[in-house]
Amino acid sequence: MVRPLLPAKIPYFLAVGETLSFRKAAEKLGIAQPALSRSIRDLELQLGFTLFERSTRRVVLTPAGEVLYRESADAMQRLARATMHAERVAQGLSGTVSVGYSTFAATGPMSDIIIEFRKRHPQAQVGLRLLASSEQAAAFDEGTLDLGFMMSNVVGPLQQTIPISRERLVALVPTSHAWAANRAISMRTLSTAPLVIGSARRWRGFRALINGLMTDRGLSLTIAEEADDVPVLLQLVRSGFGCTILDASFIPTLPPGIAPLEIEDATATLDISLVWRKDNLSPLVARFVDVANAFMASHQEVPRRRHRQNRK
Repeated sequence: MVRPLLPAKIPYFLAVGETLSFRKAAEKLGIAQPALSRSIRDLELQLGFTLFERSTRRVVLTPAGEVLYRESADAMQRLARATMHAERVAQGLSGTVSVGYSTFAATGPMSDIIIEFRKRHPQAQVGLRLLASSEQAAAFDEGTLDLGFMMSNVVGPLQQTIPISRERLVALVPTSHAWAANRAISMRTLSTAPLVIGSARRWRGFRALINGLMTDRGLSLTIAEEADDVPVLLQLVRSGFGCTILDASFIPTLPPGIAPLEIEDATATLDISLVWRKDNLSPLVARFVDVANAFMASHQEVPRRRHRQNRK
């Protein structure tokens, strides 16, 4: 039975196999030729078969030596590549960073930050996952998420953040509704209408934001329908099932049949932060955070986009 090779002997064997000269191999390795010869003899004794045929005029690989040289050279190349890859990962220059994002974050500067990160670190990968803010919070607890673009009011005590965007809240009503001719509406008036809103299961952070606004004024919501995603909510509004509340970033993409109204007394805003765990700042995550910090610093303040409400 062949015992496992000692890794230290493999470079010696490969050097002799490449040069087919003990003298040249010793010079290449920077060791004495007798020491090299002893290492090769020890390796042959360990293996139980001859690797080289030696004469005063030449050194050649035996058939078994040729197989070992070919396979060992390939293995050393793979090891070198693996070592380089591991080093890049250790330095945060390679690997995959798992990034969650909510529906509300998708309309902000998130994509610009990711694009900038990929430009600076082309060997790194970004694994994007569409998750509600509450789902991201759970993923952080489970250790399955590195970073998240999520609602700031859902951030936990063990997480660090960079403010990314701030949006005002707007009401969306069917264009056939009597309120559609107005430019603004109050929270009290809005509370009198049936509301279609994201489900409590997936829109926990958003529902908490809206409920807080209502509770501060002694008001309550009348929920007509719930849905998990924005397109379904908008279709429900168009069909006249009720009004809804979203942030202003959705105004440019509204389909026909829906009119946006300012909420004149909405004191809260929908804030998005880039989030990561304090105890999970890997080199790659740290580089992503550095890019995000630089991007936000170049904008000097948290972006707050304003949109015209076009009326036809």
